Amino acid sequence: MKLKEELKKQMKENSGYLIFLDVSLYKKVINLMIKSFKDKTIDKIISPEMKGVFYGPTIAYKMNLPFVPILKKGRVPKIFVVRKSFKDYTKKKKTLDLGKETIKKGDKVLIVDDVFESGESGRAIIKMIEKLGGKVVGISIVYNKLNKKDEEFFERYNLHYLVKL
Repeated sequence: MKLKEELKKQMKENSGYLIFLDVSLYKKVINLMIKSFKDKTIDKIISPEMKGVFYGPTIAYKMNLPFVPILKKGRVPKIFVVRKSFKDYTKKKKTLDLGKETIKKGDKVLIVDDVFESGESGRAIIKMIEKLGGKVVGISIVYNKLNKKDEEFFERYNLHYLVKL
């Protein structure tokens, strides 16, 4: 089965949650997520929890870069956090925390995640990185569910995805 068909099947059957159980598929996904950014200057890889951390640490390790997690509200001590709230694709309010010391002025950051649906989490992550003085040089995701307008917004940040749904 071709990669895109396999990834679509994974999304349909388990929301892409079990990709990492198929070692061969997971390796292909990781390598393709990295491919577009191998020649870019990147200082840090950043991913939001939950499923973003299935990819971010592995990509950071393969690229020999530090990994920065973005956590759900309350998991980083309040005095050390940049916090951003947004409404996700289900219109449910979510809040993400990013440690203030994790991104330095001028850091070039690659955002890694499993899927962008409405793009609201991606926008929140970009705002937090920029607030700390970092620059988003790329976004690598497995699944793109963005509408045309939102996709155009993220193309300014060098959006790369494996499958458009």
